[in-house]
This record gives sequence, structure tokens and C-alpha cells, in this order.
Amino acid sequence: MRLLPALLLVLTPLSLALPTSISSPVSAIDSPIEERACATTCGSNCYTSAQITAAKNAAVNYVKQGSTAGGSTYPHVYNNYEGFNFPVSGPYYEFPLKESGTYTGGSPGADRVIVTKSGSLAGEITHTGASGNNFVGCTGTS
Repeated sequence: MRLLPALLLVLTPLSLALPTSISSPVSAIDSPIEERACATTCGSNCYTSAQITAAKNAAVNYVKQGSTAGGSTYPHVYNNYEGFNFPVSGPYYEFPLKESGTYTGGSPGADRVIVTKSGSLAGEITHTGASGNNFVGCTGTS
């Protein structure tokens, strides 16, 4: 019977050191799941809300400065020939959406973020799956 109190003395400090919930150690190490989840998917490319916001902010800064990224033509006016139902009014500007980093020139890839000069996000579109030089909406853009 003396074994039980001795065992409790050994185990009690260990149990107090354990996390109280399973999410505590994960959230302290990793970023929240929401930040890693796809906010939109263009073709097979997944973009987080942070990536979309970075592209949107870069585009708006270039538009307000009257400049473009790395000698490219981006951002430039997007005429919405495809007739997307964006939740905000134009005029619209298109800017490349990159899987890694923010576009600074060179090949733009297939994916775009659509913004207004005032900084509103209109949506995300892609050439992937579209015919010719047209666009189709990424998930969430119709």
C-alpha cells in the first residue's frame, strides 16, 4: 500500500506539466489552420488569404503610384470582358497572383488578383481552364 502514495508523488508533477488541450502545443508552433487553408484555388494552385492580401496590397500600391512591377505592364486595367459578378464596382486592375512571394516582374503566370484603386478586392481569376487569352473564376469568383 505504500507504493500508491509514492507513485502519486512521482506522477503528479508530470501530469501538471502536460498540456491542458491538444491544440496548445500545435498553435504555439504552427500558424493557425485558417492561415494555411486555401482562400481560393486557381486551377490546381491554392492561395491563402495572406497571399491574396499581399498581392492586393502590392497592386494597389503600384496603381496609386502610377507605376508597374519590374518594368512589366502589371497592374493594368482589367475590362472584365468575361462578365464576372464582382462584389465591388470598378474600374478594375489585374495583378499576378504568385504561389511564392509577390510579383515583381517577369512571367506573370496564369493567376490574377482583381482589385480597385481604392484597395477593394474584387476577386481572383485564372487563364487555367479558359480558352485563348480569356479568364475563368477561381473558387469564390463567378
